[in-house]
Amino acid sequence: MSILEKSKLFASPKFDPYIKSANTSGSEKWLGFFFGPMGAAILNITLISYLNVFYTDVLDLTNSFAWAATFLTLFPIISKVVDAITNIIMGQIIEKTRTRQGKARPWILISAPLMSIAAILLFLIPQEHSLLQFALVALTYNIFFSFAYTIYNMSHTLMVPLSTSNVKQRDALSLFTNMGVNMLPGVIVSLLFPMILMPILGYDYHKWLTAMIIIAAIALPFTILEYFFTKERVTEAAVSAGESRSVPFKEQLKVCFSSKYWILMILFMFMFQLMSNMMTISLPYFCNWVLGTYNDGTTQTILSAVGKAPLGFGVFILWPLVKKFGKRKVMIVGFLIAAAAEAICWIGSRNMSLMLAGSFFYAIGFLPSYVYSALMADTLDYIEFKNKIRVDGLTASIYTIIFTVTVGIGQGIFNLGLTTTGYEKPRMIAEGVYNVQNATTQGFISFAYIGIPLISLVAMAVIMIFLRVENLLPEIHKELTARRKAECEARGEVYIAPEEKARMEQEENDRIAEENRIKELKERCKKRGLNFNEEEAKYQAMLAEKKAKAEAKAAKKNKKK
Repeated sequence: MSILEKSKLFASPKFDPYIKSANTSGSEKWLGFFFGPMGAAILNITLISYLNVFYTDVLDLTNSFAWAATFLTLFPIISKVVDAITNIIMGQIIEKTRTRQGKARPWILISAPLMSIAAILLFLIPQEHSLLQFALVALTYNIFFSFAYTIYNMSHTLMVPLSTSNVKQRDALSLFTNMGVNMLPGVIVSLLFPMILMPILGYDYHKWLTAMIIIAAIALPFTILEYFFTKERVTEAAVSAGESRSVPFKEQLKVCFSSKYWILMILFMFMFQLMSNMMTISLPYFCNWVLGTYNDGTTQTILSAVGKAPLGFGVFILWPLVKKFGKRKVMIVGFLIAAAAEAICWIGSRNMSLMLAGSFFYAIGFLPSYVYSALMADTLDYIEFKNKIRVDGLTASIYTIIFTVTVGIGQGIFNLGLTTTGYEKPRMIAEGVYNVQNATTQGFISFAYIGIPLISLVAMAVIMIFLRVENLLPEIHKELTARRKAECEARGEVYIAPEEKARMEQEENDRIAEENRIKELKERCKKRGLNFNEEEAKYQAMLAEKKAKAEAKAAKKNKKK
């Protein structure tokens, strides 16, 4: 019996996804992949951005004991070793999960309350310097990152590759979920926090705790929304085709590390996450001590606002480019643009105008990274094509290991730099005037925020040059379709391709929608004393006009080509 298979909760139709279509739908994109992940994203971005500030500026851990610097450097990294183990375990748990609701979705629902509770526990640390204080810091850190968030992030990471086999639909979901995770949460945490929340919180322990309780409560319903508005079509197809066998862990490892594309994807994800985490954790310090003054309420807000500005219209620019040139080429060009922008920031790290210009063009160049999860899905298809097995769970566990380990590595490296260069807790030396950090500390903070991303972006562009799996997709999907068809025929079943099934379902949905429209029109005509035939003729004329305009527009476009 597989994990959760006996669960009455996930066997109940009440917990079925609200998404029924074989095609990805608008509500799925917006509610399941855009808005749904925002709750967990806000929690995670808040903690990555400000948990270390809570440790250094509120609890004053850097100046508590002689060995505090060693603790702050090593405990995040050691915690991620624990996290690595729990990620591997969670990946195998997902692979062995068999429920009516799929293998990943149930864990999204389970993780929702766990994340909120664990996030609050992170701030329930006594202010008195003691061994108990340090023990609780390490314990609560692991409860959130190594347990609660691991369950969520492992499951969430799999939802794009498990939602559909259609490449175009998968690319769209990847774009929506990455925009949802990075756009509004990033705006909220990067703009509103430093402008409104941080000046209010100051160093007040109780205000910090209250703020986290509110944020954790807001995050909970968003994660539940993600559960109900996602659907594991690939899992359902595999089960119906008899492909639900459990593959030994060693066999999964062997096929993964024998694939050059998989290895390149893992290297890319490591560079991507390390860069992102270093920028996130160092941003408030950079704005407080290098570019601006402590908690001035404007420097970080302005810098983040300009950096986030391209995200609003990014989806409208990025999607046509990806469709025309492909994910890999767009990412290469984008990363090189972002690297050049970071070079501008490095030159003008104390000049607001240069920093704003560099941040704007960095954001534009970084936009293509939002489709990298679709490249991961392409890589998983390639492994199935070559080895006849899928390694979704193992890949998700390794991805989540990278995601979480880089948080620890980034935090450890950053804390090491702060403590060894002489970072001092902020203190007011006059009304509205705070102390300043020494030049060495400021230089390290600048390198963490600008230098490491510059190096990483160049490395990521080089990796993308060799990651050519996207070129093989037509052959891959043709072969996978042929295999599934042969397996169905061997069982005496009629194989229906996902695209054909989607077309048939869309036709049925259109038929039902037309029947409902006619029924509603008849009721309205009866109620208002209108002639049904006349109203129907008006509607058909309007449809014909729209169709003619669309055909004329398409003809004009083709003529230009």
